[in-house]
Amino acid sequence: MLIVAGRIETARELVDELFTELRAGIEDSLREDGCRFYSFGMEDRDLGHILTLQIWRDEAALAAHLARPELGAIVGKWQDRFVVHTRLYDAANERMVGEWRDPAHERLIRESRP
Repeated sequence: MLIVAGRIETARELVDELFTELRAGIEDSLREDGCRFYSFGMEDRDLGHILTLQIWRDEAALAAHLARPELGAIVGKWQDRFVVHTRLYDAANERMVGEWRDPAHERLIRESRP
């Protein structure tokens, strides 16, 4: 499993337009073979920062996603107006941590506070 995580930076006056375009492709990306999670979040509108988090089954699935014409169109349109700072992580031993409403998590949170 691969995790792509990072920040996309653009000018403050362009961040809403870029964010809207990126989010418009989420549903299509989630339907791609090998896509387990795909999202963008506004980190800091004033600084023009958008976060991305993606989870892919393997490198072949990610490569197929990156080769999509729609992604190429966004990159072509924005290439001189954004900077992408992402990292790729290989993940193994995936397991559920639990749900935050789980009493065990409540105990961990409570015990972590001074």
